[in-house]
Amino acid sequence: MQKYKYVVGIDVSSKTLDYSIYDGESYISKDIDYNKKEIIKAFVNPFKDKIDKSLFVMEATGVYHTQLAYYLLSLGFNVSVVNPLVIKRYSQLKLSRIKTDKADSKIISSYGYLYQNELKLLKSKSKEQIKIDNLIKAIDDLIKQKTITNNQLHSLTKQSYYSKTVANSYKRHLEFLNDEIKRLEKELNSLIDRYFKKEYKLLKTIPGIGLKVIAIIISIFNSFDNFDNAKKACSFIGIAPSPYQSGASVKKQASISKQGNSFARKILYMATLSATQHNFLIKQKYQRLLKLGKPKKVALIAAANKLLRQAYGILKSGIPFDENYINKNTKKFQGV
Repeated sequence: MQKYKYVVGIDVSSKTLDYSIYDGESYISKDIDYNKKEIIKAFVNPFKDKIDKSLFVMEATGVYHTQLAYYLLSLGFNVSVVNPLVIKRYSQLKLSRIKTDKADSKIISSYGYLYQNELKLLKSKSKEQIKIDNLIKAIDDLIKQKTITNNQLHSLTKQSYYSKTVANSYKRHLEFLNDEIKRLEKELNSLIDRYFKKEYKLLKTIPGIGLKVIAIIISIFNSFDNFDNAKKACSFIGIAPSPYQSGASVKKQASISKQGNSFARKILYMATLSATQHNFLIKQKYQRLLKLGKPKKVALIAAANKLLRQAYGILKSGIPFDENYINKNTKKFQGV
């Protein structure tokens, strides 16, 4: 049974929105400027008496969709954000060869209407979670700049003759970057400690999980509030195995999908390097896979999958990490 009578598929760009309203029989397609006045005129006024019967669906497209999604959410609308690859596959299934913003909005609304009972509704994030997201990404950007500047300085000083003025400029820039990284990390720590102390204390008990991973779990994963199980959380950042098999003759080695949030995947991947040294359960899994002949990268991704499952289990249960803890209901070790 269809819960929503109207599904609004939205193709978001920096300046305009193309949208299609689909009721299972016909489409109404329009485009508007990306500003609150036009959004209210297009969505709020026509749908204010049928909010419960309407669903707004859009692709995750960088920062552009975020503003619109949370603005519609604040107005009381039901919103779902889907992976662009899912829409692409659906479009291929429909044998659509037209690639325009208007056509894309139709595909999104059609997909949303057909699979509306399976779509996960977006949940609102607090201002603090959004600030944490900004901070962790800014810190990562500054670290990248630091690496680039370090490389430039190293390359310069390896020349037979070089300008000390330029070298000193690089050094001053490195000092500035170091100071800014420390300042942002201090603010990040303070924000988490003030508003998410419970989550911080629980996640900190897991060996290998530090401030950055805790930050992405609180902000990007919304403390796992949007996920029914750990497998979906792993799929969200693309570290769930994707088997490839066709009949008896075509069978490829399973690999990760890489379809999810690449930033969160990178942060978790780096944390797993530490966890393979300090987290007994992660280390055990990692070394076992290596002994089976698995490539290091494959073993590391499997370990990252397990580390995220540990974090999910800890937050959902509210029980601090203990590698010897056994769940009486499942008879399994914590985090397995």
